[in-house]
Amino acid sequence: MTFFDKLLNTGVSRKKNREKKNPDSHKQEFKEEFSEALATNVSPLDIQTYTKAGVSFEKLSETRAKIKYSGQLAQNGAQNIRAVYGYGSNQQWENISEAELIKEGAGTFSALLPLEEGKNLNMIFKDNFDNLDNNSGMNYTFVN
Repeated sequence: MTFFDKLLNTGVSRKKNREKKNPDSHKQEFKEEFSEALATNVSPLDIQTYTKAGVSFEKLSETRAKIKYSGQLAQNGAQNIRAVYGYGSNQQWENISEAELIKEGAGTFSALLPLEEGKNLNMIFKDNFDNLDNNSGMNYTFVN
C-alpha cells in the first residue's frame, strides 16, 4: 500500500507481485445527515447564534425577538449591559435604539427587542463604562 492508499483507506495493496485486494472489502458505510436548518441557513425555531461570541437571537413572533448575551463584556464582569440596535443594512442602520439587558444569571443577560418586518436586526453591546463588543467591528446581524 502506498501512503495515500493508507490515508484514504482505499484497500489497494501494492505488493511485489502487484496483487490487488478487492476495493470493496474495506468500504465503510457513508452516513449522510441532512437538515432543513442547514439547507436554509435558518433553524426551524428561528434561533440564530454567534456561538463563540456568546450571542443568540430567538424570533418569538413577527414583531419580537429575544436576545441572549454571555459574551466578552459579561465574561469580564460587566454588571450592566446595553444593546445598541438598528434595522436594515449592516452598513447603514435605521431607527437606532438602545435596550438595557436583564441579568438572568451568572454571566448571562437578555432582552426582548422589537423587530421590523423584512429588515435585519443589527446590534452591538456596551457596558456601563462604554466598553464595546461589536464582533470585531463586524457588528451582530440577525436575519429577520
